Amino acid sequence: MTLLLTMTIGLWAQNTTQRLVVWQKNGEKVYFDLAEEPKTTFEDGKLVIKTTKTTVYYHLENVLRYTYEGEIPNVDGMKLKPGEIRFFQGKDKMAFDGLPNGQNISVYSLDGKLLKTQTSHSGQQTVISLASYPTGTYIVKVGDATYKFQKQ
Repeated sequence: MTLLLTMTIGLWAQNTTQRLVVWQKNGEKVYFDLAEEPKTTFEDGKLVIKTTKTTVYYHLENVLRYTYEGEIPNVDGMKLKPGEIRFFQGKDKMAFDGLPNGQNISVYSLDGKLLKTQTSHSGQQTVISLASYPTGTYIVKVGDATYKFQKQ
């Protein structure tokens, strides 16, 4: 089974606007409000961010990283398409909506050590706490999808 993963990333914070943050190597940060629906792609060595208002290009050699921050939306009213999975990232936890019943979510350290496995229950949001783990980068595997999780 191949999973379609829609990532909505933010910090579980109070009263903050959701936004995409582009961190440049010169120390500058550029913010894009998620209400403008920023889409990120890569073309010819550039990070391309296209919103409902503009398109901006950043040379990858000038980009340190890009992150998302802000309050996670209330997803109860958001309809998932068949086969769609939503992933939410917070400061020390992550949540998944739309996983099939019995789907394993595995969290690994960068050296490949399995740290945690949790099983989803159909129709319920699956929340994984990483509060007990140190700041760092972790690998998360859900079905056929594998990606990095940065805990700050």
